[in-house]
Amino acid sequence: MKKTAIPDFYKKTPDERLDIISNIANLNKTDKDALRAELNVDVADGLIENTIGTFTLPLGIATNFRINNRDYVIPMVIEEPSVVAAASAGAKATDNVTVTGGNSHVIGQIQVLNPDADATAKVLSRKSDILDAATSILSRHMSVVDVYGSMLDVQSRMLKVEIVIDTGEAMGANAVNTVCEGLAPIIEEITGGHVLLRILSNAVPGVISAQAHFKTSGPVARGIVSAYEFARIDKLRAVTHNKGIMNGITAVAMATGQDTRAIEAAAHMHAAESGVYGPLSKWYIQDDMLCGELHLPIRVGTVGGLTTHHNTAATCLKILGNPTSQELAGIMTSVGLCQNFSALRALSTDGIQKGHMKLHARRL
Repeated sequence: MKKTAIPDFYKKTPDERLDIISNIANLNKTDKDALRAELNVDVADGLIENTIGTFTLPLGIATNFRINNRDYVIPMVIEEPSVVAAASAGAKATDNVTVTGGNSHVIGQIQVLNPDADATAKVLSRKSDILDAATSILSRHMSVVDVYGSMLDVQSRMLKVEIVIDTGEAMGANAVNTVCEGLAPIIEEITGGHVLLRILSNAVPGVISAQAHFKTSGPVARGIVSAYEFARIDKLRAVTHNKGIMNGITAVAMATGQDTRAIEAAAHMHAAESGVYGPLSKWYIQDDMLCGELHLPIRVGTVGGLTTHHNTAATCLKILGNPTSQELAGIMTSVGLCQNFSALRALSTDGIQKGHMKLHARRL
């Protein structure tokens, strides 16, 4: 039995749930207080401009998760009823979610206007000089992986130079932007052009995959596959299919202090990679078992950023066992897959409203 299969967890009071999670995650009093504390307005004022107050959302715990044979209780921040319950129910229907792939690479882009005709070749010939210049700017906890250039539009004479950086445990946006800006002079000297934009891309050069077998009856399994096929051939359905997946992923991202907009943008780009917008997940029956797969480009950080300034986000990472950035990306992908299973199971059986409205009624 999974250690995170907590009987009647939903029937407990919030204080009882907090005590249970505190025992599982070895939380101390400071950690517990952080989960109940409002964001200090002075801290908030240091995060954004023109601050007048703070805005609080519910923090819940998804149970029953085993990912790569390790048990997790998963913090989720969301205002929508049934999402935490659906993630927990989906995790309960599988013995283990297997996660593979992914990396900690981020792409920086430098836009060059009116470059020399042979600018792409010049970038390649001076690659080592560009790499050395980038390395001199970077933090010692990060490394430069590659650099390359390509002409985007010969007629309008626009070139892009892209640099790939391994940002380690940090999301790395500020570091990559700093490198791109710092490289502008040498790129202009090499290409003979004028550098305009110097910024990271939120596209992620690597996909992380979550796969699992789900225990359900034959008719339900066939219904889930048919529901997936609907999303595969109809983009209007695919949008809502993917929104359900992102319900789970974004909720974990919120709890752990991630850039949810970057995660969602990369996911939807991936959904349209074939040229037609489609479902992020895939469902099929193999050897009489329902199989689900979710492949996503997710880049997150576990150091720096909001995790440094927001005590609740830091405590949520502690509840997850202080994962690496790659482990956190795998956790989020697993939650998205289990969330999708529960949504498709509900849609193809009793309909989404029966369970959703029952939980929704609690707040009316």
